[in-house]
Amino acid sequence: MSRSIAALADATRRRRETAEKAVQAALREARKGQTPVTVAGIAAAAGVSTDFIYRHPDLRPQVEVLRRARSSRMTAHAGDHPDAEAAASTLVRRLSQQLADTRRRHREEVAELRRAQEAAHQGELLLLRRRLAGE
Repeated sequence: MSRSIAALADATRRRRETAEKAVQAALREARKGQTPVTVAGIAAAAGVSTDFIYRHPDLRPQVEVLRRARSSRMTAHAGDHPDAEAAASTLVRRLSQQLADTRRRHREEVAELRRAQEAAHQGELLLLRRRLAGE
C-alpha cells in the first residue's frame, strides 16, 4: 500500500473516531436533559450528519433506545399529573355539552323547516284547488 493511501485511511479512521466520540458526548448530554431526543438533534449537537448515525451499527441503537425511553417517560409524566386528568375530563364534558346543544338546535331548526314546508305545501294545494274550482 502506498504512503498516500495509508495516510488517507489513517485520516478517515481518525475522523470517524472523532465523530463517534462527539456523538457519544451528545448522547451523554441528552441523557442529562429533559428534551425529546431525535437522531437529527443528536447529529446536530455532535456536528455530524444524520446519515452517519443511521449507518453506524453501534450509535443508532443507542439513540433509538434513548429516544424511546424519553418519549415514553414524557408521555407517562403528562398522564400522571392530576391536573391533566381533570383538565381532560373537563374538556370532554364541555365538548359533550356543546355537541348536545348543537344537536338540540339542529333538531329545532329541522322541525321549524318541516313546519314551513308543510305550510307552503298546504298553501300550494289550496291555490291549485281554487284554480280547478274556477275553471
